Amino acid sequence: MPRFPNDGIHTRTMIKIDETSGRQAQFLETSSAGLLGQSGGPIFDINGYICALQSATVHLPLGFSPVIKQGNKEITEHQFMHVGVGAHVIEIVRFLEENAIQHTLSD
Repeated sequence: MPRFPNDGIHTRTMIKIDETSGRQAQFLETSSAGLLGQSGGPIFDINGYICALQSATVHLPLGFSPVIKQGNKEITEHQFMHVGVGAHVIEIVRFLEENAIQHTLSD
């Protein structure tokens, strides 16, 4: 169990559709934003199996913007939730098979 409950939790599965080809691809969203340089790195489940590859960080607006004071100025603070997005393992396997790349799946 993670020490921080909002760290690395699988929050939802996303389906993205290419407008030109109509091809669908499945992505996994996590509660942890990817850090600079983490794209292409594995996203593991609790058993250590790769379930996705980090591909993006998405910034979701939360719909509120509090005003804070900094010295004599009022500044609007736009609030966002930063989440990680990774290509689902189903897409990785599909890519490997379409390109005849040898691979081994876990049981």
